[in-house]
Amino acid sequence: MKILYRYIGKSILKYFFILIGFFSVVIVSSQILHLPSILYHAGIIKFLQVLFFVNLSFFKYQLFFGFFLSAVLVGYSLRENREIYAIYSAGISKNQLIVPVAAISLIFVIIALVISLFIVPYANRERAQFITLNVKKHILDSIIQQNFMKLSDDITIYVSKKTGNKMKDIFIYNREKEITITAKQAEFINNRLVLKNGYIQFPSKEGFNILRFERYRFILDVKYIKKYEFEDLDNKTLLKILKSDSKLKNHALAVLADRVFFSIPFVFSGILGFLIGTQLNKSRDSVITFAILISIFYLVINMYFIKLIQKGSINPVIYGLILTLYFGLLMIYFYKKR
Repeated sequence: MKILYRYIGKSILKYFFILIGFFSVVIVSSQILHLPSILYHAGIIKFLQVLFFVNLSFFKYQLFFGFFLSAVLVGYSLRENREIYAIYSAGISKNQLIVPVAAISLIFVIIALVISLFIVPYANRERAQFITLNVKKHILDSIIQQNFMKLSDDITIYVSKKTGNKMKDIFIYNREKEITITAKQAEFINNRLVLKNGYIQFPSKEGFNILRFERYRFILDVKYIKKYEFEDLDNKTLLKILKSDSKLKNHALAVLADRVFFSIPFVFSGILGFLIGTQLNKSRDSVITFAILISIFYLVINMYFIKLIQKGSINPVIYGLILTLYFGLLMIYFYKKR
């Protein structure tokens, strides 16, 4: 029995890693053209880091599809190779056969929770910050001292002396806002250009006004600034919003519900996929297509009910029950199917 369990477990993991590799290549390839062109000249290490964060941002649903389809393929392989009949002839029941699948499913439930609650939101925030930071760094690196340079269509910069990220005698002109900034020193720190000991000149009805500053953080207005969405906020921030901000309460509740309830399908999808593969007497393409349709319908349900929670039209618990019923009833149907 242990040999059989080990065989099923290893087969599911083998198909899972193959599918994850395939999905990663497809997703990275589809997203690579959306990256700012500057990153293609940022060096191989930084470029690979961007691709890693891009792939990690989409890993949530890679995990679901990969695990579900791997269970389907293992079940189908047992049926197609007639191994399932030999197993039943040896006196092994259906309940015993799905034990290793159920054990792996519980492991994936925990993995899904960790990835949904922590890893994907973190990856999205890091990707946004990493891309913006490196785009701005590339622009700053291209600044040549004692030369006027246009950072964008509206902003022109002049630096008397530049050493790495530190600059002296800096001049910045914003044509759109008609603002002129001068400073003795400047340094690029934490995604901002920090100016020291300078003046800001801006227009007024009487002519112009001048403000003196000792320290001023200037946000570079470049063509590409990647910002992360509300859905990528960390869990602590979302919980604080639930307690304090009534306007964003439902939005925060929807995000948290989406993250927590993402683990529910993993309770059933492993066993469901395995039963679909063994019980559905169809070709491999038909079995995979059917499994994909189940997955797509789940994504539609997820999107629809998360929107309802965001609007305050439904309690998140009801959404959790609907997911449980959807996958649970499908699993029961294929379990009882002869």
